[in-house]
Amino acid sequence: MASLCWPVFYEARKMTRKRLPLHNNKWVRRIHAWAGFATLTLMLIYGLTGLWLQHRAVLPLPGPHTAKSSEEIVLSAPLASPDELKALLQQRYPDVIDEGRPQITPPQTLPTPSGPVTLPARWELRDVTLRQSLAASYVEGTLLVRTELQQANFAASLNRLHRGMGTGLPWQLVGDLAALAMLLLALTSLLMWNKLHGPAGRGIALLLGGALLTLVVALL
Repeated sequence: MASLCWPVFYEARKMTRKRLPLHNNKWVRRIHAWAGFATLTLMLIYGLTGLWLQHRAVLPLPGPHTAKSSEEIVLSAPLASPDELKALLQQRYPDVIDEGRPQITPPQTLPTPSGPVTLPARWELRDVTLRQSLAASYVEGTLLVRTELQQANFAASLNRLHRGMGTGLPWQLVGDLAALAMLLLALTSLLMWNKLHGPAGRGIALLLGGALLTLVVALL
């Protein structure tokens, strides 16, 4: 049986090579499409809130604003522990205080012209939701708790949503999912570059140029 002539053999090898590269793999294209569609809504939220917050000082857009109010709670007896402070605040602000943990500043001894002075311990508790935030402070042994409540408008709530403040574990997991999806989109885009747009050298040049431009703009 006669062997294949050179042009036929060359074309056969060329066709074989087209099926081997990873950018030609259907699973790469599927992962790229699935990652994009599965996180499309989340990407839109991050993109729109990012544009809004980035250009609110230049464009006529309503910016984040918080209405602040303070209160002094007079006690009948000193609080015995930080847990009592948290229970008091949960009773007074049930919509704000949820998972906040008191932070304790231990007593400090400071020098003065008349001798050392010991400052009592200070208890602080902060908690944040999308719509509200509360900061409370109490000096151990006293009868006064100071609180500051902030009510966020819609833009401030979007700001917190974008930054993951006051959202809880479910939104953090969704944000991690979006980050993983962006990595998949970037990696699969690199793998599909040769197939869709041209030689690998041009893709590497664009990649390095974009990275250098990003670094220069970030350092300015």
